[in-house]
Amino acid sequence: MAPVFKEALLDVRPRLLLAGLAVVVLAGWPPSRISPAQATLYWLYLPVAARPAGCAPSAQEQRIADLMRAHPDQQRPALTCDPILEQVARARAQDMADRAYFSHTNPDGLGPNTLVRQAGYPLPGWYSTALDGNNIESIAAGPSTADAAWNLWLGSPGHSTHLLGLDPFWAEQIEYGIGFVAKPGSPYTYYWAAITAKREP
Repeated sequence: MAPVFKEALLDVRPRLLLAGLAVVVLAGWPPSRISPAQATLYWLYLPVAARPAGCAPSAQEQRIADLMRAHPDQQRPALTCDPILEQVARARAQDMADRAYFSHTNPDGLGPNTLVRQAGYPLPGWYSTALDGNNIESIAAGPSTADAAWNLWLGSPGHSTHLLGLDPFWAEQIEYGIGFVAKPGSPYTYYWAAITAKREP
């Protein structure tokens, strides 16, 4: 099947990932002023937001990052891998392979903006809040190597503008995550997602 791609959309218009509960036991304060019999036990449950420890790209994912960073037309002053964006990009590639679709919007109607916000990344409030909103993602399916995927993207004005930051909107997106998944038997076998974003100021 021929390689295909989707362009990042510019339709400029946080829920925490709860990974556990912190338990605090309060037995009265100050404890020296009450007896154990007078103490009241309270359980206070505090959400703990999970943030991946750091980026751990595969060789293919790292190659895309290196190509993006080293391109002579790259307009971003710096590029830093963000573990949440990496996690979402990889999950996007895996989901497209597992559920046999190719789109910025998953079968549940959710787009990249919603997915990164749900994962705990604080996109600016003026980025699209539509469930299927996308101001941050380019995807490709079919190329088996990072270089082939990169060249496919560069052949598209929309993708090159996004990935090289050729528009000021995207040039401000200096954090990124790359996802790559290979799944034999799926429609395209190889799936790629590149997410660039900026944090809420």
